[in-house]
Amino acid sequence: MKKVYIYFHLILLIPVILLLLLTRIFKNFKINKIISHKIGHLATPMEIYICEKKEYPNKPTIIWFFDKRIANKFLKKQWSRKLMIFPRHILEPIYILFKKYEFFNFFFEDFNEESELVKRTLKDGVKQIDDKNVLSKHKPSIVFNNEEIKEGENYLKKIGFENKKIFTFSARTSNFHSEKIKSNRNSNINNQNYAIKFLVSKDYSALRIGKNEKEKIKFNNEKIIDYAISEHRSDFLDVYLASKSDFMISSESGINELAVMFRKPVLIIDHYYCGAYEKYASKMIILPKKFKNIDTGNLVSYDEAYKKLMHHDNPLEIIKLGYEVIDNSEFEVKQAAESMLDLLNNNFTI
Repeated sequence: MKKVYIYFHLILLIPVILLLLLTRIFKNFKINKIISHKIGHLATPMEIYICEKKEYPNKPTIIWFFDKRIANKFLKKQWSRKLMIFPRHILEPIYILFKKYEFFNFFFEDFNEESELVKRTLKDGVKQIDDKNVLSKHKPSIVFNNEEIKEGENYLKKIGFENKKIFTFSARTSNFHSEKIKSNRNSNINNQNYAIKFLVSKDYSALRIGKNEKEKIKFNNEKIIDYAISEHRSDFLDVYLASKSDFMISSESGINELAVMFRKPVLIIDHYYCGAYEKYASKMIILPKKFKNIDTGNLVSYDEAYKKLMHHDNPLEIIKLGYEVIDNSEFEVKQAAESMLDLLNNNFTI
């Protein structure tokens, strides 16, 4: 039934297809989809594209369309101002048709001449990695207007964080994507307790961010705000608070990309998938989860664990293979937070 609808829709869009073909004769452009249902894909890849277009003005313009689901509506509004966006109901059927036949390949970006690193990190034809270091050459693309600044600063004033040193923290849970099976990438927010208390003792104020969170954090400190479950949480404030923070602490989650988008350092704890390492930006500390052999009770090397286990996201599959995934302890996360301060102060050494 879905295919019938798509084909019927395509018949109605024949004039648009002909217009695209005709325009393509005179103007080199591409079409692509913004992976908007996940905030990580909605954030940094679009920022990289915008900065690469600044760096390389002759780079072909891309006509984009959004997924049906939008992870952050404020980001959607921002990208709609800066990118050439077509309505999804118009471009998506054409995109599906063109992807089906090689004849239309000239409508898509050609990554054949790109490095193996870029090819490995592609996601649905969208570049995920800043291999040309454009983020370090250009300022963040998102600039807040006066009304947005007023709204963001009013919230910080309301919670007593105005003109304070701020960091944000979060942990990936099954709530946001309504996971039925717990992912190995998930993390326990309470394992950040020692680290949060340590950083607050160093005159920082902390904001727990996230979306669709249900579990409250176990703190009783005016310098630690559980913004993620407050009535004030919004897509706009998620982005604004990331821009105002000095750094972010989070598990392996797309929310990290809000920090990357604003060129903020990130401490990633409870990291599981080593294939993601190569797409990360600079000024980042990564603390991986540990792996234990159930039969021997011994921790195994990362070399062994990643070769055997990194493609298994389901904890039950890992157990069947004879292993157990162990989250970072509160003490380990605190040590990593100490290293993050050293990194910020240019005192970090290995």
